[in-house]
Amino acid sequence: MVDKVTLPLYPHYLPTRPEGFTPTIDIPQFDIVEPGSRANPDKPEIFTSKANITKITPRCGTEIRGVQISSLSKNGLDQVALLAAERGVLVFRDQDFADIGTDRQRDLVSHYGPLHQHPTMGYPEGSGPEFHVVYADEKVGNLRNILGPRTSYDLWHIDQTFTPNTPSLSFFWVLESPASGGGDTAFTSLTSAYKALSPAFQRTLHSLSLLHTSASVGEVSRIGLERALKEAVKATHPLIISHPVTKEPVLFINPTIARSVEGFLPSESDHLLSFLHDHIRSLDFSCRVRWEPGSVVVWDQRTVAHSAVPDFVEGERRHMVRMIPYGSVPQPAFPSAN
Repeated sequence: MVDKVTLPLYPHYLPTRPEGFTPTIDIPQFDIVEPGSRANPDKPEIFTSKANITKITPRCGTEIRGVQISSLSKNGLDQVALLAAERGVLVFRDQDFADIGTDRQRDLVSHYGPLHQHPTMGYPEGSGPEFHVVYADEKVGNLRNILGPRTSYDLWHIDQTFTPNTPSLSFFWVLESPASGGGDTAFTSLTSAYKALSPAFQRTLHSLSLLHTSASVGEVSRIGLERALKEAVKATHPLIISHPVTKEPVLFINPTIARSVEGFLPSESDHLLSFLHDHIRSLDFSCRVRWEPGSVVVWDQRTVAHSAVPDFVEGERRHMVRMIPYGSVPQPAFPSAN
């Protein structure tokens, strides 16, 4: 527990929800041009003479210093989408993003598509549910409290995949990190996870689809299984999708939301998904992002899955904000297999 209670550094970003919880929105399918598909492949606004760019691991993650997201042109924002599609997760350091205000933040992230309106998470006063405040302190618990007693608290997932159009990027920025450290975010490459499988096993997956439901692990924990199932929004997506920008095959597995294989008996589905869920946790193609003041992390939800790491001291403040634009409808990587 914390020895001394402190005031938040960004009180105007504390979570509010005056309307209470609202039903999950079942968004109708729509067409959209992927910003990364129109980007200059040389990415001249990112790879500048002033930029310091390093790979976090060979297969996943890139750290970027010397590039200010808020100063990029629309072409530069497209280049961010392309690099995120290729590398999975981008860690921009020394950003002014937390201080440019909610209107500018909304306008910038909206460049990538319509914004997800979260049905339960709090948002800064005067903004709206397109802002998802992730907050823990001495009064508000973290993921460990939500999930209850467990031996492990990793919760690998992709955000909000239960609608026809799924999220493209996520913008996640830090306002305050735990004073004693911890609270990292882990990522795993779903393109590398597919490549790691044998060709014979890959072929067994090509024709399969998964049912994605808003009755996720977290939602069931919040309102109970019966109500979560009754109110669920659902969509079916291919298990192996073609990334809409890179065209690489992606193992589009989502342990908290994609809960069953279409056409399989429950025991068969559980057996396959258990293997795949364990497979994507491999350290061979993952990375772990440490939060520093001024950090903004941008990741492609079709390239990587992620998990919070709730290892920080109970009661210490962790204050973050997330925004999620929607992208295109996932398409099968091997349509002839269906």
